[in-house]
Amino acid sequence: MNKMKITVFADPVCTWCWGSVPVLRALRYRFGEQLEFDYVMGGMVEDIVEYGKRELASGKDIAVANREIHRHWLDASAVHGMPVCESGFRLFGEDRRSSLPLNYAYLAAKVYVRENSLIVPAETHLRFLRRLQEATAVDALVTTDAVNIFDLSATVGFSPEKFRDIYHSETVRRLYEEGKVLCRKYDVQGFPTYRLEYRGKEMFLRGYSTFDILLNAVEELSSGDIKPLDDGREVPTMGNVRSFMESCRNAYPVEIATAFSLKRHSGHTPINVESYEGLPDIMSELVENGFAAMVPRGNGFMLYLLNNDNKMKEERRLLAGIL
Repeated sequence: MNKMKITVFADPVCTWCWGSVPVLRALRYRFGEQLEFDYVMGGMVEDIVEYGKRELASGKDIAVANREIHRHWLDASAVHGMPVCESGFRLFGEDRRSSLPLNYAYLAAKVYVRENSLIVPAETHLRFLRRLQEATAVDALVTTDAVNIFDLSATVGFSPEKFRDIYHSETVRRLYEEGKVLCRKYDVQGFPTYRLEYRGKEMFLRGYSTFDILLNAVEELSSGDIKPLDDGREVPTMGNVRSFMESCRNAYPVEIATAFSLKRHSGHTPINVESYEGLPDIMSELVENGFAAMVPRGNGFMLYLLNNDNKMKEERRLLAGIL
């Protein structure tokens, strides 16, 4: 099978990386195993004070920096459609001045999966990255504190103790430094940045990109060799939506809308369910048929699966504890 590799240069605290999750999920759903994804952590905020001097108006005032970042997240949410917390944001502090703990956390998850491949599902590190982003952006969890990250690792089935040891390892620090080398090599100055590779050719997309932009890039770089699967999965039937939900375990409205290319009404923001043609009916049917429940999350809503599987029950219990 022909495959294209997409490397995503990112940082878990970047709101545009969080806002790109629906696009990446849609690509995985629509293209299946034709696309292979990898992530490079870019360390967006190595020191919030220095970052405040360069990117914000906050200077040395970390509290002001938190407020400015949160305001930016709320503005960005109205563009990309993924929810963010409405209050309680205090990610950075005098003893928590960097986003590096989140970068290390993803890399630790990657190592954890590799070292426990016989008992841990292959893509658990990607589930953990999403959960890390979600906890930061929506739950206002202070993920710059490594203790909170260790607790969070249990929600995807990791042993917090084993995860902690990997997190503190030289292996993780080496992987981070290798990622920084790649950032310099490819002149990555903002997140997300995408590097698409196919049969010796490459293409870069820099900054937030819509599903259509990435779709066109994949088809252009592959000269049409790689196309969305033609098994009808793009049609928003209840069966297809349920299949998408089962692959995701939970989803926000914009993720369903992106996966099925639902038309957005002119003048409506993507955070609103009513913005998308057919989406209110899809969500109502999922809930009324007992397949999913809808709960408020941040300035939006989340749909999560309901079934009798004990593992899923435990995952929902852990999720409820975080909510």
